[in-house]
Amino acid sequence: MLYQGKTIELEKSLTVKQLLNELRLNPLEHLVQVDGKLYTEDRLIRAGSRVVIHKVTSAG
Repeated sequence: MLYQGKTIELEKSLTVKQLLNELRLNPLEHLVQVDGKLYTEDRLIRAGSRVVIHKVTSAG
């Protein structure tokens, strides 16, 4: 998993919501991409998947 330039290995399968909670990230401010596809909070991330977390920013 890649977040803010750091790589973290997932040791177990988690839902997107569980992952964001463990990392103490607000789900309203982050998008989770798994193996190239955007995942919703209820989707399961399998251990070994390529996960990228994107922080959502707004300017205006």
